[in-house]
Amino acid sequence: MTMPPHDAERLQAALDDLTDALEAHLNASLARTGESDPLVQAAYNKLRIAADRYDDLLYDATDEVTPWEFPEEPPSTEYEDLESEPGVVGVLVRRDYEIDDTDRLIVAGREAYGELYPQDPRESAVADVSHPGRALYQMLHAYGVDGLDERAEEAGLLPRGGTVWVQALGEADEQTLTTDPFGVADEDLLVYRVDEIIHTED
Repeated sequence: MTMPPHDAERLQAALDDLTDALEAHLNASLARTGESDPLVQAAYNKLRIAADRYDDLLYDATDEVTPWEFPEEPPSTEYEDLESEPGVVGVLVRRDYEIDDTDRLIVAGREAYGELYPQDPRESAVADVSHPGRALYQMLHAYGVDGLDERAEEAGLLPRGGTVWVQALGEADEQTLTTDPFGVADEDLLVYRVDEIIHTED
């Protein structure tokens, strides 16, 4: 069986991500501070995602499978003491990055501009993306939040961590999506929460 080079590269990249995730999960598990250690939970989530992706790519490319089974939901902090089941929920996402290389970020922003507007000349991308804020805008516009996160390190961004909150929303909260989107954050209304904290050497 001859696999197209692009498929082989994607599969190898997925395998590399999986082995990195396995090592990170082991390190987090060895350093765990308790049953609900957020670092272990975050490492588990990344491992589950990496294993699931590798499994899918392997099957697509070779019709082979791995021996793993994936639970429907990763472990998380869950809050089951709400007075009633919420009718509407909000998903609040925060991801922090350190801008490590401004030049690489601007280059990545111009590449994103080129993907959004392939008919425009290169000079238009250079004129539009002249500072980090504009680079981030174009990357988010082209790839979304998850796509930015996937490309972060290549774009000169060092992930510092993140958190995802799923919480119940009241009728008044539903009207704040554009006016005060994070003002609704309330730990008493949390349904689900998972944190990822990335420690740096300094």
